[in-house]
This record gives sequence, C-alpha cells and structure tokens, in this order.
Amino acid sequence: MFTRLLDYLYGYERLRHRGDRLFLLGEFERARTEYGRARAVLREGDHRATTIEALLRECDALAGLRASSGMVHSVVARDVLDVSVEDVADNREEGGFHPGIDDLFELAIADKPQGRIDAYRVLGDNFKAGYVALVHGNAERAVSFLAASKEASSSFVVNLELGRAWSLAGRMDDAREALKLAERSAPSDVEVSMLLSAVNIELGRFDEAHERLEVLARDESDPDITFLLGRSLAGAKKNDAALEKFRETVKLEPRFHEAFFEAADVLRGRGDSEAAFELLNRACHLAPEEIRYNQELVELVLSDGHDWEAGLAACDRLMVNDEDNAWQYLKWIAELYIRRGFIREARDPLEKALNLVPCDRVMERMEIERCLASLTPDP
Repeated sequence: MFTRLLDYLYGYERLRHRGDRLFLLGEFERARTEYGRARAVLREGDHRATTIEALLRECDALAGLRASSGMVHSVVARDVLDVSVEDVADNREEGGFHPGIDDLFELAIADKPQGRIDAYRVLGDNFKAGYVALVHGNAERAVSFLAASKEASSSFVVNLELGRAWSLAGRMDDAREALKLAERSAPSDVEVSMLLSAVNIELGRFDEAHERLEVLARDESDPDITFLLGRSLAGAKKNDAALEKFRETVKLEPRFHEAFFEAADVLRGRGDSEAAFELLNRACHLAPEEIRYNQELVELVLSDGHDWEAGLAACDRLMVNDEDNAWQYLKWIAELYIRRGFIREARDPLEKALNLVPCDRVMERMEIERCLASLTPDP
C-alpha cells in the first residue's frame, strides 16, 4: 500500500495530469475538480500553486463559456480529443506515436524548473510516452517506455523517472537500483534523495533512509523530509522519536494529513486507541477522499467502540469514493446501527449490501443473509 511516501513522488502529478487530460477533452468542470485536489496537497508557498490556480480560473472561464453558448470549446486539435491516454502513449501501433503525445508531454512538464524541462525535451519519443504514462498512473506502460528510453540514454533524468515508475509499479528493488544510478550522476539532487529514501522505507531499509534524510534535514526545514524521517523512525520501532517528527511535520504544514494518519497508526500500535481515533478522524477530515483513512477509522470505531457517528460519516465518504466496494460499507453501516440498538434501521443497508455483493463472494453473501435472518424475529 502506497502512503504519502509515494504521494510525494507522484500524487500531485497524478492529480494535476488527470486534470490536464480532462481539460484536453473539454470536460472543464471535472478538470476543475482534479486541479482543486492537486492544489489542496500543495503547501503554502509552493511555486506550483501559481500554475494550478491559473488553470482553475481557466476552467471556470471555459465552463461558463460553454454553459452560456451550449457548446464545448476544444483547446486542442480534434485528433487529441478522440484518443485515450493509453492510445497516445503507445508507440507500438503501426504509424508510431499519436500526434497528441507532444501536447500531453508539454502539459506534464510545464511546472518543472526550466533546466529540467530542457533536459526532458531532448530525450526522445520513448521518454515522452513513458513520462505521460507515469503521470497518469499507468506503471506498466511507463516502465516499458522508460526502459526503452534508457537503452538510448542512461542519463540522470531517465534513471530518476524509471525509478519513479518502478516504485509506482510496486517493484521497489528495481526502483532502488535505478535511483542509485541517478544518485551517482547527481549526488546532491534533493528529489532523487527523497525518492530513494521513500523507496528504502518501503523496502524496510529504515536506517539507510534515516541517514540520508538526516543529511537533507540539516540544509532545510521541509515537512516532506520531516515526515519521511518520522516514517523511517516508526519503521525502526522508535515510536517516541517518530511521533515527535510527525508533530514537527504538522507544525510546518498543518494540513499534512498523512502525518496524522501515520501518527495514529503508531499510537494504535502502542494501545492508545483514544488518541489514535482523534488523529485518524483529523486525517479523514483533511483528506475525505482517502479510502484507507476512512476504512481504518471505521475499523477502529467497530473494534474499540468510538463515536459511531464518525464511523457512519466515514462509511458515507467511502461509498462516494469507492463505489465498487459499497456493499462492504453498507454492511459496516448496518453493524454500526445494530451496535447502537437500531435494529430496524439496520435492515435496509443489509438488503442493499446483499443486492450489491458480487455473486462470486459466496461467504460474504452467506454472512449478510445470516445477519438479515437474525434481524427477523421468530414467528
């Protein structure tokens, strides 16, 4: 499971470029939603905020224009709008790259420093396709193209992005190998150091990650660095030190929801359920769309008897953001009702859950049926 360790690596970019794709398609209201989510993860003073805020204003203007005219105004050529991201990123079809790849690539690199933009632009079509796939979250495709790009140029940038792609694919050993190569080319680059630290934490190399992060922390006070330090300490079971780093993180960035979530996990592990609930509830309010936050909140409420209304609210958020598993959340709602003695109210969510649970989930269906039967008084 990826945490903000890897959100730091591609979370903002995924949100930003989901928005870019929708913008290209002329779906300005949906694009605005994604841009808004991307803006929300940036801390105050981040230079990328200026770009996102300009895009938000552009979405508002174009959405208003469309509403007043009844027309969809395309901002790119027609051939870009008629294809999916998979189509434009796939050079294996006859005829090579779809013309739209250049538009998507330029959007993908628009808010990088000029020196990095220049380095990205000269790397060829395989790199372009791989980077577009990467920022849209298609790990397999990204790895395929970026590995092909590496055959032509094993530069710092190619190794950096290939390492990022491997991390997105969950192949942390491969990610570490690529990132170590990138680090040899640019040992003082902060981005590669943080990415390598995040990957080392996922691999359980907590001391190695901590050593590298301590060096970074000496030069700048950055909530991302402090957070990763907390994660490395938590992984090494140095819980008090980890909690202190998470406290420092939210002092630097009060909306750093992952720090609340990770601190709650540490507190729950040491048996402080009440404090864990408070921090987990805070994380959910800061990032209501995060599925894993809300799942853990409901599980904590069910296991330890905390505020049942907070559990119901988390279930509501889960049903909005994870519709494929709505049956599970309806089952949790019913369980929360039953525990409060609202037996009659529990029947409706259970019946809805039974209608939604996949046919191949036989044991789950049987459990819901048994629960429904138990709510029916004997004649």
